[in-house]
Amino acid sequence: MDAIKLNGIDFTYDDGVKALQDVNITIVPGERVALVGPNGAGKSTLLHVMSSLYRPTAGQLEIFGEEVTQRTAEKARLKVGFLFQDPDDQVFMPRVWDDVAFGPLNMRLGPDEIKHRVGEAIELAGITGYEDRVPHHLSFGEKKRVAIAGILAMRSPILLLDEPTANLDPQGRRDLVNILESFQGKTMVLATHDLSVAFELADRVIVLKRKVLYDGGFRGLLERRDILAEARLELPSIPRLMEAWRIRSGKEFPIPLTIDEALGVLESEIDS
Repeated sequence: MDAIKLNGIDFTYDDGVKALQDVNITIVPGERVALVGPNGAGKSTLLHVMSSLYRPTAGQLEIFGEEVTQRTAEKARLKVGFLFQDPDDQVFMPRVWDDVAFGPLNMRLGPDEIKHRVGEAIELAGITGYEDRVPHHLSFGEKKRVAIAGILAMRSPILLLDEPTANLDPQGRRDLVNILESFQGKTMVLATHDLSVAFELADRVIVLKRKVLYDGGFRGLLERRDILAEARLELPSIPRLMEAWRIRSGKEFPIPLTIDEALGVLESEIDS
């Protein structure tokens, strides 16, 4: 059974702006997918549709095989955890503990189960010791961790992440990537401008510009310079460096996507 299935999804805002056009995507359970594209491509809109917060203008959304309708939307939302781009849109309670507990409380779970889930989520998000702190006194990155903990406490099998590393300093970005990388078994869709983050966290990439321009592996995307140009995407430093070296050296090898892959190429060249 597919985790998420979109058939012919269109979305038009009330002012007449068309954000999505004939989007067809299937995501299987446990898959990690990066959603990339230029500003205004419809990435955030698509995540809102996937989370059942927006009803599509046309087309059909299914979550774990069940069509999402006005009647079933609330049930579908319980299966999806949504990390907003700005944590201030998500973190609002007087204490961190209260914020993380908000979802489980509204699920009407028992006190012991709520306490267990909140403690587990706080530990996974790396904010142990923050329980009594006031959220609006935290840094941007710390607020993102609180928002992630709130999602984890709901134990949603699907995570939708809207620009999770945006506006973070380098260490905050690395910390958040490490946290997200540690999640096992969850279906994850992240919208990002940062292809290096996409390379680290996802196995599949979808390039969106109102409609799907590309859907497949990252290595295949490297060969589609037309898609990269149309979507205004820049390759990360490692692939750019290794591509330049391939041209200069005259050697033939697949362009590495990560530091480890690049080291493997260089070590094999040295050994030869």
